[in-house]
Amino acid sequence: MKNFLTLLLIPLWLIMPEVKSQEPESDSTVRYFSLEEARLFASEHNYDVINALKDIEIARKKVKETTAIGLPQIGGSVSYNDFIDIPTQLIPGEFFGQPAGSFIPVKFGTKYSMALTASATLLLFSGEYIVGLQASRVFVNFSQKQYEKMVIDLDRSVAESYYLILIAERNKTIIDSTLVSLLQIKEANTVLFENGFLEDTDVDQVNLLISDLEATLINIQNNLDISRNLLKFTMGLKLENEIILTDNLTNLLEQVDKEVLYQSPFDYRKNIDYKILENQQELAHLDLKRYKSQYLPRLYTFFNFQENAYREQWNFLKSGEDWYKTTLWGVKMDIPIFQSGARSSKVSQAKIQIEQIEVMDQKLQSGLAIKVSTVRNNFLNSWKVYQNKEKSLELSLKIYRKTQHKLLEGVSSTIELQQNYNQYLTSESNYVMAILQLLNNKLELEMLLTEANN
Repeated sequence: MKNFLTLLLIPLWLIMPEVKSQEPESDSTVRYFSLEEARLFASEHNYDVINALKDIEIARKKVKETTAIGLPQIGGSVSYNDFIDIPTQLIPGEFFGQPAGSFIPVKFGTKYSMALTASATLLLFSGEYIVGLQASRVFVNFSQKQYEKMVIDLDRSVAESYYLILIAERNKTIIDSTLVSLLQIKEANTVLFENGFLEDTDVDQVNLLISDLEATLINIQNNLDISRNLLKFTMGLKLENEIILTDNLTNLLEQVDKEVLYQSPFDYRKNIDYKILENQQELAHLDLKRYKSQYLPRLYTFFNFQENAYREQWNFLKSGEDWYKTTLWGVKMDIPIFQSGARSSKVSQAKIQIEQIEVMDQKLQSGLAIKVSTVRNNFLNSWKVYQNKEKSLELSLKIYRKTQHKLLEGVSSTIELQQNYNQYLTSESNYVMAILQLLNNKLELEMLLTEANN
């Protein structure tokens, strides 16, 4: 009997991931969510999505950082020297009429000196800078595509968690209603037993069924609590908040448009995974251009202004003292000549990486074609299985209810009731699994057909 009861728990225990704890952030409140509202809330409050948006902002700041490299760079400096010992130079003695080979020690300079410097540089040409600027902009697009993929995956996670709650609520409703019926049978059986129309084993059998159902309800309630916490965590909702789902399995099943989903066209070029691969291809080609650009010279222009002061006494702030100016500008060209084949090796590696991505492109196209075909067939099969299990459930429930009436009328036994109940319970579990499979296959097909933004 317990094995049949655990069938109702299979959909939850098989696919229920571990829920991590989180710190409460606000006062407890009740929130109502349809499936679409839950998805929308998650797209704005999920922790990973928030960080993905920050990654996009970082990528945009990176564009500005790279752009700034090609803009004028202006700097300034102040230096001050206090010579404890002024440097000494040896001057040949012949300069002062002394014998050849002799040297006269002479100290040049002053004890104090100060220099004020202002400089500016401007990058006139760098192939590597131009390519880097292009790559930084492509990286922004790459970050945006990663965000889109995360939202698509998040939609799926929210829906799966939403389904789990609805399944658990249905299981709980079924067990609750069954328990109510058995309690009525128990009351009737007690009267029949007291009047000698039933044996004590019949009464005990119903009591055993009631005990098992009560234990099953505890497990289902635990699964329901876990499912709700999982959904709240996925949505980025505070754990202490209570959520009430406004959609039900019937509503969601009514939204399954078999013909539209099955016949919707699929274009692999609009698939989010393929869009991300295209970004990777673009980045790989830019990487190759960057390494090739290292063969080109770099051209800079610069301007420098400096004022120097030399003092025997510390009076740099005194007006009227001399300051000596130096002003210059110029052009500088860095010409790469030879690096022992290092640049050539980098170019070769970049070309191989492009070839690898081209292979990945072919693999992804083929894989997506197979996946679409497989998912479509799985969806169609799950639809047929769902219809079959729905009919089986109706029949098993009809048989079980007839057996209940017969038992109350004294023309059936508790053993027959238990057998029919087990049959009904198995049909219910199969039906619930069929619903879950249908909704998940529908969800997988929808996610696959979701087009990425250009």
